[in-house]
Amino acid sequence: MSILFTKKITTVGILVLACIALLSVVGCSGKAQTSSSTDAASAEEMRTFSKYNISFQCPEEFLIWQDGLLDEEAGEDSGLIQASPEEEDFPLFAVSWIRTWQWGLEGGLEAGFSGIDNWQGTVSITKGPVVETTKTGHRMLYQEGHRMLYQYYTATTETPGEIIYGIVGAFYCPDTKRAFSLVTMQKSITGASLQEALEYFEGYVDAFVCH
Repeated sequence: MSILFTKKITTVGILVLACIALLSVVGCSGKAQTSSSTDAASAEEMRTFSKYNISFQCPEEFLIWQDGLLDEEAGEDSGLIQASPEEEDFPLFAVSWIRTWQWGLEGGLEAGFSGIDNWQGTVSITKGPVVETTKTGHRMLYQEGHRMLYQYYTATTETPGEIIYGIVGAFYCPDTKRAFSLVTMQKSITGASLQEALEYFEGYVDAFVCH
């Protein structure tokens, strides 16, 4: 297991574990298979991940890590998926989910930030305003949209001059009774900005299908 792999799973795993305290858990089970294959691709080429009754798109050259949350392996009831370049931490997309009867979106945001606070090397986090929207789109949900909250953040790290821009989002799918957390991270030295962070986040949200 590489250091990069361990760091990703440990860090965002903290994010999801913090959510557990806010949820009423129904149960969990399921199987997962870690995918680590990559193909050379242009920036325009995307791959679709489809498993656990969810799907999303990411650049084809990204690696996808899968891990369990309430069980040793991911399943439809709970899990964690992270996508990023093979040799870099950023840009990062992470989605976690848990089946539950109750879900507080505000608590979901706080749980997400709890995980980012524990990201190795994070020094400080500045939160932006909370935005409420409805998750809809041409590939999204095919029925009435689900209420969603998201919040911008900027973070400084132990690397001088390095700033992380990102968004934490939370929504609940009443059709499958699953709560979802979506997290994106981008590094300033790659040209990221708050506007670019929003576009990056929206790109994942627009293509994300929760059932």
